[in-house]
Formats: sequence, C-alpha cells, structure tokens
Amino acid sequence: MNDISIFENIKLGKFKIIINSDKSILPQLYLDDVLKALFDAQNINSPETLYEHWKSHIKQDYLKYIDDIFTRENVDKLVEVEYPWKNKEDNWLYIRINGKIINNSSCIEIRGYQQDITSLYTSADIDEKLYNIRDPYKYKKYCSFYCDVYDEIYEINLENNYLQTIFFRKRVNKTVEENGDIFKLIQTHVHPDDRHVLSDMLKEENIAKMRLEKTAKYIEFRSKKQSGGYEWIKMNCILVNLNGRENILLYGYSIQEQKQRQAEKKEKEAIISAIVADHTAVLDVDLNTGKINPLKYTVGDYTSSCNLEQMIYNLVEVYAQETDEDKIKEFLSIDNLRKIALDDSKGSCDIQLKNETFGYGWLRISAIGSKELKNRVFLMIKNISGDYMLEILMNEYVSKNCEDLYYINCNTNGFIRFSGKSIKEDNLSKQGFDYIADMQKYVDRFVVEDDQAIVRQKMLPIYVLEDLETNGFCNLSYGIIDSNGDYKRKFVQFQYYDKEKNIILLMRSDITASYMLSIEEERKIRKDAVTDYLTGIYNRFGLEKQVDIALTMLEDSISAFILLDLDNFKNVNDLLGHIAGDKALKKVANILKQNFRTSDLVGRLGGDEFVIFMKNIKDEKIIPNFMKRLLKSLNLKFTDNVTTVEIAASIGVSLFPRDGKTFDELYKNADKALYSVKNNAKNGCSIYGQNIIYNYH
Repeated sequence: MNDISIFENIKLGKFKIIINSDKSILPQLYLDDVLKALFDAQNINSPETLYEHWKSHIKQDYLKYIDDIFTRENVDKLVEVEYPWKNKEDNWLYIRINGKIINNSSCIEIRGYQQDITSLYTSADIDEKLYNIRDPYKYKKYCSFYCDVYDEIYEINLENNYLQTIFFRKRVNKTVEENGDIFKLIQTHVHPDDRHVLSDMLKEENIAKMRLEKTAKYIEFRSKKQSGGYEWIKMNCILVNLNGRENILLYGYSIQEQKQRQAEKKEKEAIISAIVADHTAVLDVDLNTGKINPLKYTVGDYTSSCNLEQMIYNLVEVYAQETDEDKIKEFLSIDNLRKIALDDSKGSCDIQLKNETFGYGWLRISAIGSKELKNRVFLMIKNISGDYMLEILMNEYVSKNCEDLYYINCNTNGFIRFSGKSIKEDNLSKQGFDYIADMQKYVDRFVVEDDQAIVRQKMLPIYVLEDLETNGFCNLSYGIIDSNGDYKRKFVQFQYYDKEKNIILLMRSDITASYMLSIEEERKIRKDAVTDYLTGIYNRFGLEKQVDIALTMLEDSISAFILLDLDNFKNVNDLLGHIAGDKALKKVANILKQNFRTSDLVGRLGGDEFVIFMKNIKDEKIIPNFMKRLLKSLNLKFTDNVTTVEIAASIGVSLFPRDGKTFDELYKNADKALYSVKNNAKNGCSIYGQNIIYNYH
C-alpha cells in the first residue's frame, strides 16, 4: 500500500497557509489531494479562493482559535488546534491541525498536517429523546461520561465572559434558555439573594485559587425555572483548556428535593425541640427490649422506671384511676407502639389521675414514631390538668367556627393542614411543598370566575405578608362551586405564626348562611358607598351624585369636565403584577388630588379611568397649559428592578354649559375628545369641539 492510500484511509493530508504582512494581499491556502477531497475543494484552483472556502465553513465559535495561531508569539513553535467544519452534506466534521509557524520577512506561514477526527467526536450513543447536545465536539472533549450524572453542562469563555450551552437533559428545567454574557444571565436567571454566589466564583482571585489547587469549586444557588419560580441547583466549577485557551466548565444538577427534605427536617427538629421543652418527660423506648432511656424527666416520679413493663405497672397501680387501666395497657402495648413506629405516625392517651394522691387530675401520654427508627418510639408525658378544659374548648371552637387551619412557610413555600373538619374535595391538599401551585389549582377548579383574580392575588404569600405588615390583618371572602355543584361562600383569614421566619396561619370558614341572609343588605351598602375602596377618592356613584348637585348650583359659570385614561397601564398589571397596578392607581389618585383645588371633584370611574370636575373656571384659555402640566406629572415609571414600565395619560375635556348640562352629556362629549387623543399619539389633551390636540412631549 503506497503512502497516498495510507493518508486517504486515515484522512490525513498536508497543507500550507500564507498570511502576508501586506493586508491588501489575501491569505493563501495550499492543500494536497487528500485534504482537497476532505474539504470539497477539488475544483478550486486559486489559493486565495481556497482559503476563503475553507475558513467560511468553520464553526463561528471556533474562528478565534484559528486566528490565534497566526501570531508572532507562536513563531518556530509547533501548534495544535481542533475545530468543527461543515461539509457539503451539511454535516459537521471535526478537524485537527498540527503544524509549525514560520516567520518570513514579508509573511507568516504555517505548514503541517490536517486530519479528520470526526469518529472521535460522534454522539451515536446518545438518545436524542432524552438529551440535547448543543456542541458535540465540546461534549465529547469535556464530558460525555457525565451525561448520566449531570442535568446540564456549560462553558464560560474567560476572555469575554460568554456562556455557551454544551449539553442538557430535555426533561429538566434548564437553567438558561440561551447563550450570552454570563453576568447578564446571572441578573435574569438567578434568584436575587443568590447572585453573589456566581459573581464571587468568577472573581479573579477565586479563579486563581482553582488554577493553583487544581480542584473543582462547588456552588449552590436558586435558578429560574422555565415553568416559573426558582429551583435549587448545584454546580461543579472546574478550569479546562481548549486549543490553548482557559475556560470554566459548569456541571449542574437539581438539588431541589434535597433542599426541601432539609427544610422539612429542620422544621421537624424545631417541632421536636418545642415538644421536648414543653413536656414534663420525654422517654426513648426500645421496642425489642422494652427498655426506657429517659431523655428528660423529673427524678422520683412515674417516668423514672427503667423498663416499659414497670412503667405500665406504676401507672395502673399507683397513679391512674381504675377506669383507665385497660386504656393504658392497650396504648402502651408493644404491638400498638410498634404500629405507631412503622406507620411513622403519632398517637396520644389521656388518663385521669387519683385525686387523693395529686391535686390535679389529668395526664397525657403521647407517642411519636419514625420509619427510620422502626424499633423505637418516643413517649412524651405531661400533666395537662390546668390546660385540659381549655384545650377541649379550643378544639370545640375550631371545629364549629373553622373548616380548616393551615400552617404556611412563606420562605420554603411548604404547607401543612393542622386541623379542621374532614378533608373535602373542594379544598387545598393536606400538605405539600408548593403552596402557590396548589392554591392556583384550587382557584381554577372551584372559585367562581368573578372572584378568581382577587383570590389569586390576595392568597399569594407576598401579598399576604405585605398586607399583614401594612394593616396588621389580611382576609377575604369569595364564592366557590363545590364538588356537588352548589354555591358556597368562604371566608379566609391570615395571621402571623412566626413573623421573623415568615410563617403564617390560614383559617378558612364557611359563611354561606350568613352571606345569603345579608346579601340584600350588602347590596344596599355597596350602592350607598360613595368612595373608591382602593384610592379613597369618589367612586362612580359618589362622583356622579356630587356632580349632579354641583350642576344645579353653577347656573351659567364655566366648569370643566375632565375625563382621564392611563396609557400603557395594562402592561403594569401584565408585567409587574396586580400589586404594582394597585400602587400605580393610588399614585395617580394622589397626583390628581395634589394638582386640583379642594373644591374640585376627583373620582375614579373604574379600571384606569378617572374624572375631575373643575367648578367655576374664570377663563377656558387656561385649560391647555394646565393640562400640559398635569400630563407631565403623570409621566410615571414603575419597576421591579428587572422590568420597567412607563405610563402616561390621555385627556378629553368638555365644558359646562356649552357641551352639556348633565353628567351623561358632559361624559359623552369628553369621551369623544379623549378618543381623538387615543387615535393620535396619546399622552395628550383635547377639548371637545376644538379639533386641537395638546401633546406633552
């Protein structure tokens, strides 16, 4: 076999590239027959055209590696670079360059070999239904053996801080959806409290430490999910070298379940600590031997015995009344305690003490089990005489007045149903790790359409905490259609359980009967109300009533009916949320009150529509300049530190008595003037009948 056939079999060929110092002379490429066939260039004879053809098919991300070869620092050195090249079948080939740089007086020249190494970087073993390989070359180079361990792998170019996705599993909530500047992606995709974790990792001193120690750095942070919310991610960060350039690789996987288990364990430990502190005795019982290890006890009392059998005997013979003997033996039997341990459950037994021995009369024995400790159970014993009747009364109160009582941790989004009546279908789950998602499902399924928006808003933890902080209370009522198709009215009240830890209680009650009895009276109260509940200015009913009174007293003096509509307000609700929308409406109402006289009537008709009735204007010529100043004050910005929304106003004006002598006539003509502004450039004012728009720009 001759040399040429050997080179063809291993797809290895000679090349030469000449880069002239005179930039007006184009670079030249010379290839042997093997490389001409490899690069689809059999019919290209011009070395300049051949260079352009070869370089135009190199993957864009790798051009910098090629350009870096032709520097005088590499003169007389052997260089090696690998890069992807797209052939005429639109497939990527992976090519390795080995060559030596020669510096002549007028040019830089590289001579050597190029070889097709595609077989080393194919991904035929990857299931495309499960994995998405964005860069097969870097995937094979860096991390093909990690695909079963990690959910996503990224590369950060330290020269330009550019993040590139190499690989991710299709089933996971990918950390980022696009490549780009790593610091911008941190701002948009990482939880605000965790952004410093990634930023600190990218500091030069920490990169130098990784370089010196030659070890990976581990970081944890919350990343935005595609489906909304955040998820805990663990990233292993390591320095790698590709084509002579230093980069950082990030290997990531979800630790959300681990974090939730840690949070749950921490809460359980806190509860156990509280139980231990609150009870007279805490006993660790070995169910195989019956031996008792007192964790906390009072020396000399009924808890000081060293085994379960002796403790049962003492309770029955010395402390408890005869009527409770069977109850004690059954509850403290090995079979019952082992069942509690295996079921990971709890139980309690209340017994009445012999009054001639003790001045108080009740004792509670509680048992808590754990699947992890299936042969052990913990007994908590407490004198409850002083609290017993109060507890019975409280349980009776909760049973009669509160359907459900929920404990919600706003920091972890976890929730537990503590007490209430039997579980119904028209309710939240018994417990879970995603209160927000569970609440939204409950609203979609049961809450009547008219109440869904307000329930979604006011039951969100962020709104509840703000309401509790501002007003000291947070409650709402709403209608549902239960699983039987009947209309029910519910009342929900929130209150703090632990303010520092953002833990709240949710109490839900059924008020259907009282609601139906008082609905007519409530309608009358609603009709008689004259102020807007959100902004404190007149509502439509109150404003119309006051304007009608004013019109009977004005006679022929000029007054202005000003109809104002906010531009771009919908984006505040859509992009920043309804809480921000409410704040925007309150801000506008305050601006209107500050800009008009106390004698003028200011009201909100609904949504983002406002009316101001200016009584007794001496000269209508003052209106345009006054409106321009008002428009300027209504050019407002609202932001959540990520998204900013700008709003403005459009105004239509009608004049009394020229354009109408009733509320409806004045509103109709002011609306026509407003319509002309909306059809123009918005952010302006028009007076009915003038066909002039006064814009604020």
